[in-house]
Amino acid sequence: MLVPAAADPAAAGLALAIDGPRATIAVDRQDHVAVRAPALSASLRTALAGIGRSLPGSIRLVVLRIIGGSPPSGHGRSGPAEEQPAEGQWSDDQKVEEQPAHHNAGAVAEWQAALGWLSRHDLFSVAVVSGYAVDALRLAIACDLRVVCDDAYLSLPGIHHGRIPALGVSRALVDLVGYGRALDLCVTGRGLSGAQAQAVGLADRLAAPADLDRAVEELVAALLAAPRETAVEVKALLLHSRERSRPDQLRAERDAQLRCSPTPAGSSG
Repeated sequence: MLVPAAADPAAAGLALAIDGPRATIAVDRQDHVAVRAPALSASLRTALAGIGRSLPGSIRLVVLRIIGGSPPSGHGRSGPAEEQPAEGQWSDDQKVEEQPAHHNAGAVAEWQAALGWLSRHDLFSVAVVSGYAVDALRLAIACDLRVVCDDAYLSLPGIHHGRIPALGVSRALVDLVGYGRALDLCVTGRGLSGAQAQAVGLADRLAAPADLDRAVEELVAALLAAPRETAVEVKALLLHSRERSRPDQLRAERDAQLRCSPTPAGSSG
């Protein structure tokens, strides 16, 4: 592997903070935007997987803050999604992709596992995206909800470098924006502003830079105010609704309601 694995979040450019039932993971991409989309490195993958395995059971909500930087020189927000890197400036992501196909498949499988815990039934996951965060959309889509700053710039430019929308993006993106828009975003690699991301369904909340923290805190407070057991049932019910027939979904609703209903007074067990 060209990029050394790092279980330590700080070594992978992450900051992890735990406050009661909430964990906040900051992914600072400001130093990865000089010439093209920020790469998702193997060390970042390893660190995220490690965080998922080690979170205390008391954690109910994870905030994933993706902090982008300023756009490259000459980049217009309505212009191309990315520029070609100059010779010698290829990212770690591209170096990995130049390896044999079985190495690529293994890396994709590891990334899928590293992000899969964000959809656990007993957790809410909220992505917060600001700045020029090209390619970090792959991380944001792995979360349940997305709060996007209106200074954000998002895209999925991988097709121009031989990458497909893996890491669970292909299914989640169609669920969020529909087949036509998903095809458009993945095949053209076009970028979206924060407002455009909200308009197509990628952002659940949109906030100005000065209001971003307040918008996040309001959403976090509302999610944590829900009773934990009921919230777990609701998330599981909605997540698996895509896989069930209507009769099976109705049965799952009844079963979930029974588990959430208080035990009648005087009954045992």
